[in-house]
Amino acid sequence: MTGGAWGQASQTVWRALAGTMPLFALAMLPLLLGTDELFSWTRPASELPEVVRRKLLYLNEPFLLVRWAIYFAVWLGLAWLIVYKARLSRSVAAPGLILWVFTLTFFSTDWYMSLEPEFYSDVFGLERICAMTASGMAVGMWILAPHVTPSIRKDIANIWLAVLLSWAFMGFSQLIIVWSGNIPDEIVWYIHRTEGAWHWIGRASFVLFMLVPFAILLSTAAKQSRTWLRIAAGICLIGYVLQTHWMVLPAFEEWRSVQTWLDPSALVALGGGFLWLIGRSLQRQEKRNE
Repeated sequence: MTGGAWGQASQTVWRALAGTMPLFALAMLPLLLGTDELFSWTRPASELPEVVRRKLLYLNEPFLLVRWAIYFAVWLGLAWLIVYKARLSRSVAAPGLILWVFTLTFFSTDWYMSLEPEFYSDVFGLERICAMTASGMAVGMWILAPHVTPSIRKDIANIWLAVLLSWAFMGFSQLIIVWSGNIPDEIVWYIHRTEGAWHWIGRASFVLFMLVPFAILLSTAAKQSRTWLRIAAGICLIGYVLQTHWMVLPAFEEWRSVQTWLDPSALVALGGGFLWLIGRSLQRQEKRNE
């Protein structure tokens, strides 16, 4: 949307990242078949708390599937325009960004927040958007750092730092509002994530996802260094994996033995497929530019 030297130098990587969207859509299909296991609001209404029953006009399986189809129709369409219609991609960037923010906000409500349907936060979607953008930029920075000039690295690192700070602001705002409100239905969400090992996993995810990259990116020399940027990106991505587990798994009352191997296997399989698609897209773009 903005162009500029950093945009021209990095556009192939962002297109390659956008090209992985079909894998995301396929990876979610098993979840659509297991909504009864995932969401407590699928139980009979008589078994649900009053605060959840008031949300059932939105929280119901047919409407969830319709929304899912809309999200991925928008995202796959935008990805196709960005990857395969380079001349049009800039003209759709501004309206596409607006659509992306709206759809990802509702997606975060559906697939994160509704795991504990009693909980509600106005900024939850924006917090998730900042976190996902920061992690996506970390992947892009890991790939780009060895192949661009120091000035380009600095420009992209500055944007990345701004996104990380936005995430910290959104997360802190949500915590302050929920904690000061002290509403039992809402504060339980945080209580679940400060019990047992989750307390330390939450702290570790904050240190790795935000604090360490922030400390590195404060240095101008580090923002121009491919080595330091790749270190910051790698640490940030480890923190994001921990953060995602911290966001999702405490919503479930028990840890099942199958998760001991299923969680890391899914991470490796999807991560490997993700990297393979990125590499293939980059090679295809190089051939197209020859």
